[in-house]
Amino acid sequence: MEKENSGNIKKQCVFVGRFQPIHNGHLEVIKWILGQKTGLTIVIGSLQEYGTKTNPLGFFERKKIVEQALKEEGIGKVKILGLPDFHNDLVWAKKLREITGLDPCETSVATLNPWPASAAKTAGFIQTKHPIFCDGLSATSIREKIAKDEEWENLVPKGIAAYLKESGAVDRIKTSQIPLAERIADFISESVKNSRMRGAVLAVSGGIDSALVAVIAKKSLGKKVQFVFLPFFKTCPFRKNVAMLEKSLKIQVKRIYLDKAMDAFVKLMPPGGNLAYGNLKPRIRMAVIYYLANLKKMLVLGTTNRSEMEIGYFTKYGDGGVDIEPIADLYKSEVFDLAKELKIPSDILAAAPTAALWPGQTDEKELGVDYQTLDTVLKMTKLGFEKTEILSLTGIKEAKLDKITARIAANAHKLAVPPVCKLK
Repeated sequence: MEKENSGNIKKQCVFVGRFQPIHNGHLEVIKWILGQKTGLTIVIGSLQEYGTKTNPLGFFERKKIVEQALKEEGIGKVKILGLPDFHNDLVWAKKLREITGLDPCETSVATLNPWPASAAKTAGFIQTKHPIFCDGLSATSIREKIAKDEEWENLVPKGIAAYLKESGAVDRIKTSQIPLAERIADFISESVKNSRMRGAVLAVSGGIDSALVAVIAKKSLGKKVQFVFLPFFKTCPFRKNVAMLEKSLKIQVKRIYLDKAMDAFVKLMPPGGNLAYGNLKPRIRMAVIYYLANLKKMLVLGTTNRSEMEIGYFTKYGDGGVDIEPIADLYKSEVFDLAKELKIPSDILAAAPTAALWPGQTDEKELGVDYQTLDTVLKMTKLGFEKTEILSLTGIKEAKLDKITARIAANAHKLAVPPVCKLK
């Protein structure tokens, strides 16, 4: 590794990285920083992310390997913190300042990634362009080598290589490098094959979730997918998105208007409010989709994502009534990322997520929180962070966090098999 003239370095230095995993280049930067006789705080970024191609390892696992690597080198007195992602650079930078407790005027920020360097600058931190050139070495290149079964062990500290193998992290990294669309497509085709069905039926809504499943289902099954659009009024604003998806994918979408069916149900039933009427719609859709599936001996594909699944944000025996759930392990933010990667039309990406249960209804308005924040909270909860840590690191209001927690508890029944009264 070569060195050039050092940049600005202050009394304190913050080194920001995702450490997926830590490698010899990271260690060289850390040693150089400490060699300038400055205090060091290591901040592990994208704290909430795990199990993805770019972030396969969870926060506590990453913290452990950083601590182990420092211990191997005999490096002590280094504070290690974590910081989640924010869509807003300034919010991220202010949170960096808050968690470190350092004065930006006396603190420089070093990173191998240009984005956090730029974001930190917005909060007044001095950028330090450390004089370490890693000759193309990066965590990304290491993950790629692992996936290709190429030599990688000499690029990370010896103890870390052993840990990654023994903990099963190597296998997880390999799996994470297989394209998501490919893995989901295989799941769909295998499900159809194992069920001995002829194909699948998918209801598209004009939203991003069903659009993503449509793209992958076509990739998986080709012409063995029947696409259907089931609006409750002919002027449904999402019809334009459906037409756009139809054109983009070169598919045919069968349109069945359910306004008369809804009217017939309403006339038979006592008056109800938004919730009762709203939940009736997806249940009518479910009955129609299964009717179509039965006609051609097909499976019904679901479109619920993991964010919705974990908080029970779907209608039981409505949009939750399906045969398989292809994207239920993808959080909503991950759905957006994959949809962009697969070049789903921008108008669909930009549409406000909604179940269209009643006029003006949107997911984020009903939930009281945006999906980015919701996903961060859900991921941190899964990783084992305490409530106080989630409040502190995300900046979410306690009342909103309590609302999310309450919703999860109240909707737990949606994820369970109906209980059976055991008599024998």
